[in-house]
Amino acid sequence: MQTSEAVSEYIFKQEKYQNELFYLRKLIFREFPTIKESIKWRMPFYDYQKKPLLYLRPTKENLIIGFMDGIHLEDKENFFAQQSLSLKRIRHVYFPKTMYENIESLTDAEIEIQDQKNKDFENDFCKMLHKAALFIDNKKS
Repeated sequence: MQTSEAVSEYIFKQEKYQNELFYLRKLIFREFPTIKESIKWRMPFYDYQKKPLLYLRPTKENLIIGFMDGIHLEDKENFFAQQSLSLKRIRHVYFPKTMYENIESLTDAEIEIQDQKNKDFENDFCKMLHKAALFIDNKKS
Protein backbone atom coordinates (compact mmCIF):
# COMPACT_ATOMS: atom_id res chain seq x y z
CA MET A 1 0.00 0.00 0.00
CA GLN A 2 1.55 3.26 -1.13
CA THR A 3 -0.33 5.88 0.82
CA SER A 4 0.71 9.48 0.59
CA GLU A 5 1.14 11.79 3.55
CA ALA A 6 0.06 14.66 1.28
CA VAL A 7 -3.26 12.91 0.61
CA SER A 8 -3.77 12.25 4.32
CA GLU A 9 -3.18 15.94 5.04
CA TYR A 10 -5.50 16.92 2.20
CA ILE A 11 -8.31 14.76 3.61
CA PHE A 12 -7.80 16.03 7.17
CA LYS A 13 -8.13 19.62 5.91
CA GLN A 14 -11.50 18.96 4.28
CA GLU A 15 -14.43 20.35 6.23
CA LYS A 16 -16.93 18.51 4.08
CA TYR A 17 -16.74 14.88 2.87
CA GLN A 18 -13.84 13.98 5.14
CA ASN A 19 -15.43 10.66 6.21
CA GLU A 20 -16.39 9.85 2.62
CA LEU A 21 -12.86 10.51 1.37
CA PHE A 22 -11.39 8.18 4.00
CA TYR A 23 -14.04 5.57 3.15
CA LEU A 24 -13.27 5.72 -0.59
CA ARG A 25 -9.55 5.63 0.08
CA LYS A 26 -10.05 2.48 2.17
CA LEU A 27 -12.10 0.84 -0.62
CA ILE A 28 -9.53 1.72 -3.27
CA PHE A 29 -6.65 0.24 -1.27
CA ARG A 30 -8.72 -2.80 -0.29
CA GLU A 31 -9.35 -3.60 -3.95
CA PHE A 32 -5.87 -2.65 -5.20
CA PRO A 33 -3.24 -2.71 -2.44
CA THR A 34 -0.46 -1.74 -4.87
CA ILE A 35 -2.19 1.41 -6.13
CA LYS A 36 -0.24 4.64 -5.70
CA GLU A 37 -1.87 7.82 -4.46
CA SER A 38 -0.67 11.37 -4.84
CA ILE A 39 -1.90 14.94 -5.10
CA LYS A 40 -2.23 16.20 -8.68
CA TRP A 41 -4.08 19.36 -9.69
CA ARG A 42 -4.84 19.92 -5.99
CA MET A 43 -6.84 16.69 -5.50
CA PRO A 44 -6.13 13.03 -4.66
CA PHE A 45 -5.18 10.90 -7.67
CA TYR A 46 -4.79 7.15 -7.79
CA ASP A 47 -2.45 5.50 -10.29
CA TYR A 48 -2.64 1.83 -11.20
CA GLN A 49 0.47 0.35 -12.80
CA LYS A 50 1.81 3.90 -13.32
CA LYS A 51 -1.33 4.93 -15.26
CA PRO A 52 -3.91 7.35 -13.85
CA LEU A 53 -6.99 5.41 -12.74
CA LEU A 54 -9.17 7.88 -10.86
CA TYR A 55 -9.34 11.03 -8.79
CA LEU A 56 -11.44 12.29 -5.89
CA ARG A 57 -12.69 15.87 -6.06
CA PRO A 58 -14.79 17.38 -3.30
CA THR A 59 -16.86 20.40 -4.33
CA LYS A 60 -19.45 22.44 -2.45
CA GLU A 61 -22.30 20.37 -3.86
CA ASN A 62 -20.82 16.89 -4.38
CA LEU A 63 -17.94 14.54 -3.97
CA ILE A 64 -16.88 13.61 -7.49
CA ILE A 65 -15.09 10.38 -8.37
CA GLY A 66 -13.54 10.70 -11.81
CA PHE A 67 -12.44 7.65 -13.78
CA MET A 68 -9.70 8.78 -16.16
CA ASP A 69 -10.51 6.39 -19.02
CA GLY A 70 -14.16 6.10 -18.08
CA ILE A 71 -15.27 6.54 -21.68
CA HIS A 72 -14.03 2.99 -22.32
CA LEU A 73 -15.93 1.44 -19.42
CA GLU A 74 -19.18 -0.34 -20.08
CA ASP A 75 -21.91 1.09 -17.87
CA LYS A 76 -24.98 -1.14 -18.02
CA GLU A 77 -25.90 -0.19 -14.45
CA ASN A 78 -25.96 3.56 -15.25
CA PHE A 79 -23.40 4.10 -12.53
CA PHE A 80 -21.83 7.16 -14.15
CA ALA A 81 -23.27 10.66 -14.30
CA GLN A 82 -24.01 12.21 -17.67
CA GLN A 83 -20.88 12.61 -19.77
CA SER A 84 -19.14 15.95 -19.68
CA LEU A 85 -18.65 17.71 -23.00
CA SER A 86 -15.35 19.21 -21.87
CA LEU A 87 -13.86 16.06 -20.32
CA LYS A 88 -14.68 13.52 -22.99
CA ARG A 89 -12.57 10.58 -21.84
CA ILE A 90 -13.32 11.02 -18.13
CA ARG A 91 -16.54 9.64 -16.65
CA HIS A 92 -17.53 10.57 -13.15
CA VAL A 93 -19.73 9.46 -10.30
CA TYR A 94 -21.23 11.61 -7.59
CA PHE A 95 -20.71 10.04 -4.22
CA PRO A 96 -24.09 9.51 -2.56
CA LYS A 97 -25.08 11.66 0.36
CA THR A 98 -24.43 9.42 3.35
CA MET A 99 -23.96 11.89 6.15
CA TYR A 100 -26.90 12.07 8.50
CA GLU A 101 -27.48 15.56 9.83
CA ASN A 102 -29.57 14.28 12.71
CA ILE A 103 -29.40 10.50 12.92
CA GLU A 104 -31.68 10.46 15.97
CA SER A 105 -34.59 11.65 13.81
CA LEU A 106 -34.24 8.79 11.30
CA THR A 107 -36.32 5.67 11.69
CA ASP A 108 -34.77 2.22 11.71
CA ALA A 109 -36.30 1.60 8.28
CA GLU A 110 -34.69 4.78 6.87
CA ILE A 111 -31.32 3.79 8.30
CA GLU A 112 -31.68 0.30 6.82
CA ILE A 113 -32.53 1.76 3.39
CA GLN A 114 -29.51 4.08 3.57
CA ASP A 115 -27.25 1.20 4.58
CA GLN A 116 -28.46 -0.82 1.58
CA LYS A 117 -27.81 2.16 -0.72
CA ASN A 118 -24.27 2.38 0.68
CA LYS A 119 -23.70 -1.35 0.04
CA ASP A 120 -25.04 -1.01 -3.51
CA PHE A 121 -22.75 1.96 -4.12
CA GLU A 122 -19.75 0.05 -2.74
CA ASN A 123 -20.46 -2.95 -4.99
CA ASP A 124 -20.89 -0.75 -8.09
CA PHE A 125 -17.81 1.30 -7.26
CA CYS A 126 -15.65 -1.80 -6.81
CA LYS A 127 -16.95 -3.25 -10.10
CA MET A 128 -16.00 -0.04 -11.91
CA LEU A 129 -12.58 -0.01 -10.25
CA HIS A 130 -11.93 -3.51 -11.55
CA LYS A 131 -13.23 -2.66 -15.02
CA ALA A 132 -10.97 0.41 -15.14
CA ALA A 133 -7.94 -1.63 -14.04
CA LEU A 134 -8.75 -4.30 -16.60
CA PHE A 135 -8.87 -1.63 -19.30
CA ILE A 136 -5.42 -0.43 -18.24
CA ASP A 137 -4.11 -4.02 -18.25
CA ASN A 138 -5.50 -4.66 -21.75
CA LYS A 139 -4.20 -1.32 -23.03
CA LYS A 140 -0.65 -2.41 -22.20
CA SER A 141 -0.89 -5.58 -24.31
